[in-house]
Amino acid sequence: MAVTYRTVAEFLVAQPPDRRAEIEVLRQIVLGTNGELSEHIKWNSPSYVLNGVDRVTVNAHGKGVRLILHWGTRIAEDRRAAHTFDGDPFGLLTWHSNIRASVSVADLADLLEKQDQISDVVRRWLDAAR
Repeated sequence: MAVTYRTVAEFLVAQPPDRRAEIEVLRQIVLGTNGELSEHIKWNSPSYVLNGVDRVTVNAHGKGVRLILHWGTRIAEDRRAAHTFDGDPFGLLTWHSNIRASVSVADLADLLEKQDQISDVVRRWLDAAR
């Protein structure tokens, strides 16, 4: 049976040390992009809410750590439709649908190398979500 986390602290304690380090850096990046964000557990992972809508989620389930950027659950997802977001000049995003993309990192060193770019893309994402 899968573990269900009620808090971000519970989630973090359950992670292996290497993965926890990556998640902590991602949390700092995301929370540093917008002072209006709140953090909670959604989809059994740390998720970040802006104006009442989940916009960014850490996905550390399975292999690797990813940051999922999404428009929330109020917009219908179409996996065949093109996205309209143009705020990724670095080519970090992998698109999964018209409303959902992800940023993957290989390890902590890769994350630290890309943290400024990731921060910029997340900031643009949140600005576009307003």
